[in-house]
Amino acid sequence: MMGLAIIWVLASLVVAGFALQYLFSANIERSTRQDLDAAIGRLAALITPSSDMPVLSAPLPDPRYVTPFGGRYWQVEAVDNGQIARSRSLWDFVIEAPDTGEAVYRGMGPDGRRLIILTRSLEIDGPSGSRIYRVTVAQDHGPILEATQRFGHEATQVLLLLGALIILAAWLQIKLGLSPISRVKIALEAVRRGEAGRLEGPFPTELGPLVNEVNELLDAREVMMDRARSRAADLAHGLKTPLAVLHGIAERLAEKGSKQEAELLQQLSFEVSERVDYQMRLAALRVRTTAHSSRSSLNTTVIRTLTVLKKTGRGETLHWAAELSDDCWVDLHRQDLMELVGMTLENASKWAVSRVIIRTRREDDKAVLEISDDGPGIPDDQLKSLGTRGLRLDQTLPGSGLGLAIAAEILEINNGTITYGRARIGGLVVTIILPLAQASASLSD
Repeated sequence: MMGLAIIWVLASLVVAGFALQYLFSANIERSTRQDLDAAIGRLAALITPSSDMPVLSAPLPDPRYVTPFGGRYWQVEAVDNGQIARSRSLWDFVIEAPDTGEAVYRGMGPDGRRLIILTRSLEIDGPSGSRIYRVTVAQDHGPILEATQRFGHEATQVLLLLGALIILAAWLQIKLGLSPISRVKIALEAVRRGEAGRLEGPFPTELGPLVNEVNELLDAREVMMDRARSRAADLAHGLKTPLAVLHGIAERLAEKGSKQEAELLQQLSFEVSERVDYQMRLAALRVRTTAHSSRSSLNTTVIRTLTVLKKTGRGETLHWAAELSDDCWVDLHRQDLMELVGMTLENASKWAVSRVIIRTRREDDKAVLEISDDGPGIPDDQLKSLGTRGLRLDQTLPGSGLGLAIAAEILEINNGTITYGRARIGGLVVTIILPLAQASASLSD
């Protein structure tokens, strides 16, 4: 809108400038012609027809006619004998006048000057009868051109100032007129960052329907999310009882000697329980779209997770080394970041022999988290299989094989990546790359 306003104002000012220049030029030339016409009238009254040579009975009052190249000129030609009388301002220059009765034109004058010329044929009665004279008056065009150019320069300055004021007024009008939309934008940003659940604030009545529609959509989304979580929870609770019954049946079968059937039932119930747990943990993840943004401290999350893991039986036996760079604020919800860091550190502690090293750094607009352990590691041909849902490459330690799969799900939702490789200390190195948070996002930590 501002761009269109600027284009329209500039175009209007250009047209106005040309129009003013034309009107000024036309007006000053019309005024000049009136002066020339009056000068011819005075000359006609002063011509003495009794003399063969055109003679004025009295000089014209304008001193420019008697000053050489003074800017005003007159010339009288007797048509019957070709005798010419002229003002002293013409010096020895003769104006070439047309044979028509009356004409206004531009021509060359003395000293190479351009003139505005008015010529008129007059019939004057004298003692020996009427005589015809061709009377010409002229004026330098230079002063008129200079006045026109000076007017154009001054008008341009005035129009530029006027244009600046109009553009400023247009900007203020647009800014004030769109300020309610800016308030809606700020309210949407608050919803996007999770600071508010609905659009709140004073909005004009014109935007009331839009605000109400957005709030209804937000409410409907929240209701659908709550229903989905509730249904997932109901499903999980509903499956717990049948799973417990299956586990009890497996124990009774084992007591009766049917160990093979009992192990099969226990394995099936364990797999179903794992999948329910996996889906429940995914349902707890924060839903993300490209419009959402968060701000969580990576270093703070790592330190909190380390504090918890060090108090576990396995964590107390390990040496934890945290090489943290300047704090990185990542675009990830605090709860999801805690889940992500917790699962990857827990996985490292499970396989480490004595050491786990955690490093953080910043690379352009990304934050990098590296977790290395000195465990047995993973063969290169099996690295691509890590993170596959339910896959466990080593069955000797307890676990469901879902931790890294859930970590991959979290990163996929939040535009991050996870890769695996051989650590320099011998085991597995997990490299997680996360997008940095926007500076305007609110603090989640």
